[in-house]
Amino acid sequence: MSRVPSWMPLVACLLLASATGEAASETKSPREPYTRNVAIVLYEGVEVLDFSGPAEVFQAASGFGSVGQERAFKVYTVGRTKAPLISQHFIKVVPEYSIEDAPKPDIIVLPGGGTQVVLDDPEFMKWIAKAASESELALTVCTGAMTLGKAGLLDGLDATTYFRAIDGLRKMAPKARIHHGRRFIDSGRIVTTAGVSAGIDGSLHVIARLLGKRVADETAQYMEYKWTPEPYLLTEYPLFNPSVDDRGRAIQQAGIHAQEKNGKAAEAIYRELLKTQPGDASVWSQLGQLLAAMKEYDGALDAYAHAVESKELSKELRVRALYNTACLYSLKTDNDRALDYLGKAVDAGLKGNWALSDPDLENVRKDPRFQKLATRFK
Repeated sequence: MSRVPSWMPLVACLLLASATGEAASETKSPREPYTRNVAIVLYEGVEVLDFSGPAEVFQAASGFGSVGQERAFKVYTVGRTKAPLISQHFIKVVPEYSIEDAPKPDIIVLPGGGTQVVLDDPEFMKWIAKAASESELALTVCTGAMTLGKAGLLDGLDATTYFRAIDGLRKMAPKARIHHGRRFIDSGRIVTTAGVSAGIDGSLHVIARLLGKRVADETAQYMEYKWTPEPYLLTEYPLFNPSVDDRGRAIQQAGIHAQEKNGKAAEAIYRELLKTQPGDASVWSQLGQLLAAMKEYDGALDAYAHAVESKELSKELRVRALYNTACLYSLKTDNDRALDYLGKAVDAGLKGNWALSDPDLENVRKDPRFQKLATRFK
């Protein structure tokens, strides 16, 4: 069944280590709310992949690591101000927040590039030092480690950075143990990575540490990124998301069954969960996704109908359920109902040109009513 790309496949949504060999034991226990704030710091001259790589990882993992209707992460950008800035000499980026109004981060990502701009700005450095000190975890990419080095937050720790900046970081943080040739180093609350693409590996390591290897694997697969953790780390990562209860673990197990094409076993888990909580809209939605993949269209339509009936269903899941219902009716060649539900999905907030070429809507694509709706979600 087709879905909005930025939300992640729903079945996949069902779904502590140290790179220095030391235990990274400072991960927080489950909190309320479940969603962690992830602040991506931007500044003039920031390296593109340094910030966009981790941003992609955390945003993708947000869906794969979701619990019920709560996403794992809220990812946002923070600049010195909200004024546009230039990355890599040609990309204009507008920060969502400034250091004056940014939400308090649980995870702060400090990319490299023209880091001297930040190091020479006392107010910016003050904010970074405070945010990093109070956060659950700080992740640096490339020369982003310089900011924590100057703030004294690397003192006594093992750390790394871009290979051409190793000597500079050693001078900036003489009390830290700076290592050359390491992809990333986990020192507990601080994870430092080497240059550019290494930020992706460090971010996936953080995902595996916080949400389990399964979520990290699904994220890497979605990104088509070849993620190969060190063998000794594989014995340290939890397989399942450690922040969920027994019900959450059962849902993750259903996801494994679905991925292994054992749809009946997955369906049995969902239906058992619905016996105890018949109003769980997210499980109804997950069941609908599963049955649609099994081509049991009538059962999928019934499941989506139960999901949509709930007033507790989030906007994202409601749009998805309505859209997938439209796709199912199109596949059943019930064009009137398909277009009716597509209209409901648009009214609920459906956006994206990708829907114009969705093969599941092939039967209704030439209908003038579809063309009229298409002008609203482009």
